[in-house]
Amino acid sequence: MLGTVKVFQYDDCSLEPPFIGPTTFFFRHTFSPKINYVTVSLLCQSTPVYFPADSPCQAFSSEEVCSICKQPYNPDAVQRLPESFTMHFCPRDTCQTAWHRQCLLTNRTRKRPACADRKLSLLCSIPTKSLERSASPDPSDPPPSLLSLLLFGELPSDLLELASQPIVKPTFQLSYVHEEPPEQYEGRRGVPREPENRIHNVAGNITTVLKARLLINDVLHGTTTLPQDWRKEVGWDHGTISSIIVDDENDPCPPLLCPTCGEHI
Repeated sequence: MLGTVKVFQYDDCSLEPPFIGPTTFFFRHTFSPKINYVTVSLLCQSTPVYFPADSPCQAFSSEEVCSICKQPYNPDAVQRLPESFTMHFCPRDTCQTAWHRQCLLTNRTRKRPACADRKLSLLCSIPTKSLERSASPDPSDPPPSLLSLLLFGELPSDLLELASQPIVKPTFQLSYVHEEPPEQYEGRRGVPREPENRIHNVAGNITTVLKARLLINDVLHGTTTLPQDWRKEVGWDHGTISSIIVDDENDPCPPLLCPTCGEHI
């Protein structure tokens, strides 16, 4: 035995999951040896764990699967087809679950969102559980209204952009893969190919985006002032900007609505 490795627990419906990078081991379900009970368990980018056929298994719960296709989140599938299997998460109290992008595109809800402004709707989408831990004096206070837009000019534009991002999982970052030249080639090694998407965080951008929304909520309610190091407070550094900002002018996300609440997702 060479040593130990830390394995993180990942809850598909968690509002503050840990960072799970491409080399991080994680588990989603557990094994109970005393009663020989094995649940569906996925480790390190959804590599399946095989167990005896006579071992009882517990399927994913309804909150852990896409309610349209009934399939769970599979980071390996997203790696192959990000435009289809990327999952969009709705953090609102009535939802707190995720759907595959392709499922949302092909099964559009007929509900109409209460707020037509997509970015404002996303920015104001804050679960009550998160508000209870924030600096707001009363968690039952409603999220910022349209009138709060008058105050947005005083906030940094990049903070507003971060807070109005769709919540998706996983997030990607470009990785330049070098292709080895033929053996007879005597030139430089490592010919660069087109950049490829590599998973940056299996858990997605939910933690950082929700922290940004909560910070804006507290500033607008007057319970706190914007700290100079707000980027550090929400966990946004220059090395993760490209992986957290998933909707911009160069690569916009499709405008989608939550099947449960009908709001922007």
